[in-house]
Order: sequence, then structure tokens, then C-alpha cells
Amino acid sequence: MDAERLFGIEIANIPIIDVQQELDWYRALIRDEGFRARLGIVGHEIDIGRLVWRDLPKDLLTYMVQRGILAVEACVDAAVEYQAHFEGLRGQEFIDKRKAVWSSGGSANTYYNRLPGILNAKYMLCNCDQELWGKTKQFYSEIRNPLFHGYQLCQPNPDSVQEIQIGRASCRERV
Repeated sequence: MDAERLFGIEIANIPIIDVQQELDWYRALIRDEGFRARLGIVGHEIDIGRLVWRDLPKDLLTYMVQRGILAVEACVDAAVEYQAHFEGLRGQEFIDKRKAVWSSGGSANTYYNRLPGILNAKYMLCNCDQELWGKTKQFYSEIRNPLFHGYQLCQPNPDSVQEIQIGRASCRERV
């Protein structure tokens, strides 16, 4: 019998279509001059499609980067799930391996190596693109992990946020 879940809460992957649409919307917003102008006005709400931002405009960019990171991570997780289904890996052994992936090893290593590696070592970012893997580790160390552990972007601007690019693996066979 499974142990009772903490607070009785079950967890599921974010719907991929939702996060992709949100990420596309943010990409369009960050290039929009009207949106950029509103970021400089304190005390006015900013409609970003799915919600109305009423906090400091500069903090909206931190929120958008955090949501973008969540989108990429959710897509990696879903891609492994889809590929496993395609390869017929839905047995208890795969389920146990997938569950064990989350028990140790930092976020970058888990998402881009351990998780795809349960399918095949060739899908691991460290095996298919060393340069991108190095940049990914640096991104997680300098940006992603601090943003998910109590920090925010300091004096962000739309140009620097627009430059943030993660999840562009150059593997020929993608998970």
C-alpha cells in the first residue's frame, strides 16, 4: 500500500500546451514596445494575458523568467514520458526508475541527464552536447537555482531577459 501523500496532495505534470503558449506569449511581450514602456511605470497594472500584474513592474520580469524555466523543465519531463510511451517503456521497472530520478542529484543534472538517461544514455545532454551542458550548468548555478530559492533578478531589463535561452539541445535525436 502506498504511503499517504503529504497533505493529501497529488502532483501531475503541467499541461504542455499551456506552458508552451505561456512561453510564446512572454516571448512576444518582451519584444513589444508597449509592454516595455509599461515596465517603467510604477503603480499601474500590467495585463500579461493570463493574469494582471499589480506588483512592481521590474519584478514581473523575474516572474516571467521563472515561468519560462518551469515551461522548459515541464517539456523535458513530458518529452521523456512521450518517448517512453513510443518505445513501449511503460512497465513497473520504468516507473520505478523514473521515480528514483527525483531522489538525488541537482536540478540541471536531473532534468538534462538523469531523466533522459533512463531511456538511453545518448539522450543525456552531457553525452550529446558538452558545450551546451556546460552552459546549462552555469545557467542553473547563476540564474535558475537562485530564482527558485528566494532571489529575484536585480535591476532586470527586457533585453537581458530576452537573451536568456535554455533548453536548445543540439542532439540529433531529441527526447
